[in-house]
Amino acid sequence: MSATTRLRPTDADKGYSVSGRILGPLELAGPLGTLQPNAGKHRVLLAGLMLRADTIVPVTDLITWLWDDLPPATAKETLYVYLMRLRKELAKGVGGGIRIHTAGGGYRLSLNRDAVDVLVFQRLVEEALVAERQGDPKAAIDLLREAEELWRGPALADVPSDALRRDEAARLTEAWGRAVERRIDLELGMGHPGMLIGELRTLTARYPSRERFWAQLMIALYRDNRQVEALECYRQARELLMDEFGLEPGDELRRLHQQILDQAVPIAPLEPPRAPAAWVSQCQLPPDTPDFVGRDEEIDRIEDVLTAGAAAPIVVISGPPGVGKSALAARVAHRMRHAFPDGQWYARFPETKAGEGVEDTTLTDLLQLSGVDPHSVPGGQLARSAALRARLTDRRVLLILDQAKNLDQVLALLPSSPGCAVIVTSTRLLVGLPGAVQVSLEPLPSAQAEELLEELVGGRVAEEPDAARDIVSLCGRLPLALRIAGARLATRPDIRLADFAQRLGDTRRRLDELHTGSMELRASIELSYVALSDGARSAFRMLGLLDGSDFPEWVLAALLDREDVDHLVEEFVVASLIAPVGRDRTGEPRYRMHDLLFVYAAELAAEEPEHVRRVALRRLLDTLMQVAVTAWHRHPRILWGRAPVGPPPTGALALPDERLNRLVSEPLAWDESVRQLVVPLIERACEYGWHGDAGYLSGLICIGTDADLERICHAVKTAARASGDELVWWQAELALTRRLIHQPSEEAVDRLTRCLEAFQRLNAPYAVRHTLVWLAICYAVRGQVSQARQFAARALAAIDDLGKDAARTLPMPDLISALATDRHRPEFLPKFQRAWEEAERFGDLTYQWIALNGLSSAARNVGDLEWALWAAERGLALADTVGEMQASAWMRVQLARVRLDQGHLDEAEAEAERAQKIFARDLSRPGISVAAELLIRISSEKRSHAVQ
Repeated sequence: MSATTRLRPTDADKGYSVSGRILGPLELAGPLGTLQPNAGKHRVLLAGLMLRADTIVPVTDLITWLWDDLPPATAKETLYVYLMRLRKELAKGVGGGIRIHTAGGGYRLSLNRDAVDVLVFQRLVEEALVAERQGDPKAAIDLLREAEELWRGPALADVPSDALRRDEAARLTEAWGRAVERRIDLELGMGHPGMLIGELRTLTARYPSRERFWAQLMIALYRDNRQVEALECYRQARELLMDEFGLEPGDELRRLHQQILDQAVPIAPLEPPRAPAAWVSQCQLPPDTPDFVGRDEEIDRIEDVLTAGAAAPIVVISGPPGVGKSALAARVAHRMRHAFPDGQWYARFPETKAGEGVEDTTLTDLLQLSGVDPHSVPGGQLARSAALRARLTDRRVLLILDQAKNLDQVLALLPSSPGCAVIVTSTRLLVGLPGAVQVSLEPLPSAQAEELLEELVGGRVAEEPDAARDIVSLCGRLPLALRIAGARLATRPDIRLADFAQRLGDTRRRLDELHTGSMELRASIELSYVALSDGARSAFRMLGLLDGSDFPEWVLAALLDREDVDHLVEEFVVASLIAPVGRDRTGEPRYRMHDLLFVYAAELAAEEPEHVRRVALRRLLDTLMQVAVTAWHRHPRILWGRAPVGPPPTGALALPDERLNRLVSEPLAWDESVRQLVVPLIERACEYGWHGDAGYLSGLICIGTDADLERICHAVKTAARASGDELVWWQAELALTRRLIHQPSEEAVDRLTRCLEAFQRLNAPYAVRHTLVWLAICYAVRGQVSQARQFAARALAAIDDLGKDAARTLPMPDLISALATDRHRPEFLPKFQRAWEEAERFGDLTYQWIALNGLSSAARNVGDLEWALWAAERGLALADTVGEMQASAWMRVQLARVRLDQGHLDEAEAEAERAQKIFARDLSRPGISVAAELLIRISSEKRSHAVQ
């Protein structure tokens, strides 16, 4: 059979003959013609995809090959452009249904592997090895010659990629050399030395440093009764090696030289191949875990795959460090032993960095495990891999490949025939493994995690249930962390669970506590970290500056001061260091890092130079402020914050307009997307002395809960006091006090009065006018009319002093007058109406809402329930339009009161319950109290109606 007939068509139905050639000038031939891309980047892409034809090639590999480990910031976008152009070239110049598909984090060329010369070469070499092992050297020689004929020149010679030539061309050239050497060995063994002399002289001239060719030439000459020429051949080889490289010949060549001098070189052909080694069935599985807990769904799924009858099924169990991948694989393997009577093998890969190939010892160990004599193990990875596949043919073996670091490690060990099955565990997502079923593990559910801890420490969990739950939470529900904690507690019955939980609560020592004997969580995490690229390791350390919550992609971009972080995020996802959690309401992809991984990242971040951390956090703060200012200008708020003053921050990352517009398109979506990030960031900003900007940012974003607001204001006040910044301290105090106005109390009045006195003393006119407004409103809502009028007048005077423009952000005169007057008198209702109209004319959402709330309350007090209902519904619509849930909740309280007065008790109850849920979610103590009192009134009315 000729070499060209080995290149099989891609589409048998259409009869297309598509042939890809890499072993020489790059080309892809099809029914429409032959494609030889002119653009260098297109040749790199085509070569890389052909090398792994019909297999997913990760984006990271393509980027590395295109830019030789120095990708530009826009690498991913540029790659997409190259692929789009290459797709057009394939469609126009090749045809045959050859396409580039997007799949699984990479790209796949839909080209049959038997249509690519390099892959056919590898298959022919493997078939030759099998033929040799089966005692047919003539067939092996023919197969090897056929493989050699596929080479039309150096591999990847016209492909401009140092990385691709480094990774692939050198490997292929070595494989060619070994194939030629093996074929010549076989032919020498067949007894025709004279026919090989000419070829070997050519080979030694072309590859003078390859000593094996010199040795074969010496043997051929000696066996052809040309002993003097054989000795002269050795002299030439030695002279060349000394002149060119300064080296003496190797042991093999020197030993052969001495054998020729002693006339001790055997002339007989090679010994006939040995009979195949007897099969040895063995179980090498690690022990099953007796206290294994949970994973029932995953076990069922894996067992279904392994017993489905598919050809050599493969299951890949992936997940973050410590999640229990190896334990799950062992559990399934022990349960499935009966289905694989020829053996259950286990191989654990050494702890090496990603990118290193499988070590020869792994293949050697498995071959010897099957019964192959150590002296019969072939040399070279390709030969050993083929020998392993031959040994597994027609066998039923379950193979566990534990802690795989990369795809190449696994591919070298996969069986090729039905009957066997493979379970692979890896922290990395092994994208591109043909036919593999992916099983991704998450931390245990809380109930199962608590059950595991109870298995480990017994009845102490029942004695201290709250502390046990704390330990489970602090261990992140990771089985490895829980086993370490359980082992430590089991050896120390004198330690209370609460004390151990308290020690774990200190993030600075948590990973130190999770270490006992040979089990250490930090070491497990470190393996994934060191396997990252340099850029990804640096980015991972920067993530340690966050607080551990999930985060949108743009946050990492801001920390690193680069917009294009897609390839870094993808590397983290593939390494199971972060997990995608979908898109938030702004449309941004979000990612979550496990709590204990964040602890590790924080440890690394703390080792970064102080200025590096400071610059990164400042840039994130400025970027967040920039987006928040933009959001405020486009969507002013109702209850929270203040209008931004001054120029935007200068240190912000310049987000693209498309992303910026998407982030601020919906105010509630924006607030929700950054709420978890803002609180710890403001605290960190205060630590660095940026309390002024921290307080300013807190006024631009709707802080969800009273607890979060108190946490932020406490941080700002602490930092302000430490730096002597009295104005910022009182601004934070005012922000705290404003939350009390919804349920006015003596405390609110006292605190607002102290704020007013401070702002007057500090000559802060804007703060004075805001405080006067809130005092007027506070007294008015409390029904203290004279005091309300007094502060309303002072507020109006302050407005006049600040000028016309300032009035646009404060209550209109009619509004303050109406609030400060007895709202039981119907003649004051038009004042609320005019106040609302004035606020609407100026576009002031805050005072539109206040006016509508006051109008509804006043109308209800005088019995005009129709007007009260209209105002409450209008105010609710306003709050819902801008997505401000607290404002919505308070207006629902007002609407419930109106419905109660109307006698619509069910509707009143529904609105009050909706308000209560919002208050409870945001931990708003005043709101929870008001809603509860209202629901009690409604319930009482319902009981009265039922009695009647």
